[in-house]
Amino acid sequence: MNLVLFETSAEAARLTPADPRARHIREVLRMKPGDKLFVGVVNGPRGQAVIAEDGRDEMRLEVKWENAIDRPRPFWLLVGMPRPQTARDVLRESAAFGVAALHFFNVEKGEPSYANSALWKTNEWRQRLLDGAAQAFATNVPAVARQESLPAALEKISADTPKNTARIALDVYEAGAPLSKLAPASGPVVLALGAERGWSADERKLLREAGFALAHLGPRVLRTETALVAGLSVLLAKRGEF
Repeated sequence: MNLVLFETSAEAARLTPADPRARHIREVLRMKPGDKLFVGVVNGPRGQAVIAEDGRDEMRLEVKWENAIDRPRPFWLLVGMPRPQTARDVLRESAAFGVAALHFFNVEKGEPSYANSALWKTNEWRQRLLDGAAQAFATNVPAVARQESLPAALEKISADTPKNTARIALDVYEAGAPLSKLAPASGPVVLALGAERGWSADERKLLREAGFALAHLGPRVLRTETALVAGLSVLLAKRGEF
């Protein structure tokens, strides 16, 4: 954890002994009064904190906040609902890369039970986002939405993104060009990833009708979480960030 995240700046001032962030600072970082660490507010500023007090009843931090706010990259992800462990990786890595939002949807070739796992029934999905942002020394936490189907996800993404948004779907089987050739050098992008079994014929048809170009990442079939990292890396490379 390179940054300790809080929901509000007031929350960062005083931590109870049971707060897992207090335990992390004390037991993992092994910090004591007078030591400095970096903190941040979710979707807000970062700051440098000094441990002013670490007593039995509370840990008190004094924070000097920065003026700048961490902003997301103009990337939206459409992700076919994967198995829970893959979804955990997707959530964490998407937050680390700083995407604006993720839209998960049920796919024709997917397993319906994935959407009802404990990951989604508890607050764990959000914790995975926070873990990714904290690891990346960032405060931006992507928005997450879940849709019943690809048509519903396409309708929602159309409402949430600018009209000039490039639309690309990763597909190793029918793509006509590599992502490196289709990725724009600037501007917003929606990147769609199918689940582990890939897109169905109907889903490919829907994507094409919605203006998505099919792109590949080479001839090898990649795991969803691997394709996510590779795809975002290509987008950033085209923009000169890598």
